[in-house]
Amino acid sequence: MILFVPAVLLGALALIVFFLLRGLAAVLPGGRRWSGWRRVTVVPAFVCAATATAAYSMGVVILLLTMTVAEDGGTDSAPFPYNHPCREQLTGAVDYEVDFLTLRTVCVMEGGARRTVDDVPQGVRLTAAASAAGAAVLGGILLATGGRADRGRDRARAQVDQ
Repeated sequence: MILFVPAVLLGALALIVFFLLRGLAAVLPGGRRWSGWRRVTVVPAFVCAATATAAYSMGVVILLLTMTVAEDGGTDSAPFPYNHPCREQLTGAVDYEVDFLTLRTVCVMEGGARRTVDDVPQGVRLTAAASAAGAAVLGGILLATGGRADRGRDRARAQVDQ
């Protein structure tokens, strides 16, 4: 499980660099791909995408490390070690589940009840969700309005071809 941490970090870093470079290309002079108000909209969309990627990957790494602690074994590790969040924060936890979509660890109690613990900070989850929502809204606006500056040229070519 610990081997996934570098893969997640490298993949996230590649995506973050990609989003930031795309946003930078939209701002620099000579970037005729985006024009007018679309240029002002596409840059925050790429920045939101980069922020969402960074925050979500940080949460995934925290959850992977939580799983690694639980699978570590050794003395005093039944059902999981002393430093696992379910054992540190709750009494009577017998099992755990990891939810990567909402970035939470859910502890299963003796009676079957499920409780969440704060292993991924609330700020990381909120940043990931808000940034993803911002990127989706801004990307939707760009797609709904045609997006690129060359839309008029494509329309003119289509009329000439007919």
